[in-house]
Amino acid sequence: MRLARPRPWEIPIALAGAAALVGDAIYRGSGAIAFAIPLALLACAPLAWSARAPLPVLLATTAGLLVCLAVFQPYDTAIFVLAVPLFSVASLGDRRRSVIVGAATAAFVVVVVVVIADNVAINTAIRLGVVFAAVVLGDTVRSRRELRIAKREEREQESLRRIADERLRIARDLHDTVAHALVAINVRAGVAAHLHASEGLDDALRDIMSVSADALDDLRTTLGLLRESDDAAPTAPTLDLAAMTQLLDRAKAGGLDADADVQLNGHTIPIAVGQAGYRIVQEALTNVMRHASATHAHVTLRIEADSLHIDVTDDGAGTGTPATDGHGLRGMGERAAALGGEMSAGATDDGGWHVHARLPLR
Repeated sequence: MRLARPRPWEIPIALAGAAALVGDAIYRGSGAIAFAIPLALLACAPLAWSARAPLPVLLATTAGLLVCLAVFQPYDTAIFVLAVPLFSVASLGDRRRSVIVGAATAAFVVVVVVVIADNVAINTAIRLGVVFAAVVLGDTVRSRRELRIAKREEREQESLRRIADERLRIARDLHDTVAHALVAINVRAGVAAHLHASEGLDDALRDIMSVSADALDDLRTTLGLLRESDDAAPTAPTLDLAAMTQLLDRAKAGGLDADADVQLNGHTIPIAVGQAGYRIVQEALTNVMRHASATHAHVTLRIEADSLHIDVTDDGAGTGTPATDGHGLRGMGERAAALGGEMSAGATDDGGWHVHARLPLR
């Protein structure tokens, strides 16, 4: 196995540690200066790999420092050299390992001080302080690094969530807008096919019915793919309840007698609530035209208890809802839930279909 090359910033640390040991020996007037330089270099050489293998480096440095203490007595600087790999152990490991290694190092330092040093109490306190500071500082660096990583991952998750929400919003808007138009085309073509006796016109209108029906099926398939796609989505349309007249006109053009009763009592509807309300009414009317076999639909908007209540009722056969795996009914529920509201749909007592949504204004 090849030994990894030390990083550029680690080599100066090793050289500085060796220089400190040799300088301590010179200051003390040690008679073993000739041995101090090579022994100090050997003792501090592992520091050049402290970031790659902190625990083995700590053990190797400790062994080298013991030899240096025995030969040329660098008593004052040895503990600071030892603090470098101890810091690496604490900053690159976990807290449990840091506590264990720190405690073992402290016990080892106490034994060495008792054996070779004078003024045991003072020397022990100073060296234990250095050991404690190295462990605490390393653990603090590790904690801050983990916190930064956690925040970055949280931002990434939030970004993914926003993309997913935007994808769902596009899926709903695509369904609400295109499906509504295609259903209207399909219904009007069907009505025209029954009113006109011309064979050529009848065939053409039936082709329109067939093509629009196929388009609706393709749209449903596309929506399924879009809900699983990871592509970024554009900005959603901004139609709101102020454009509800257009929905009623389209429904009437499709042969459905649709009217509305609006009781807002002077309240201002927030933009998000207005947009969601528009899409819910649009989808409800689309379902009536497509599934209910109804002749009349009534839309009610009213303010009650700081909430906008939306009711869409028809006189059809009680089947004003798509199949259970459709995106329309689920989309209405998702829009209401996104604003903290709720949506329900079901058959009425007189055989029609009723959709109710409550959207909080705050």
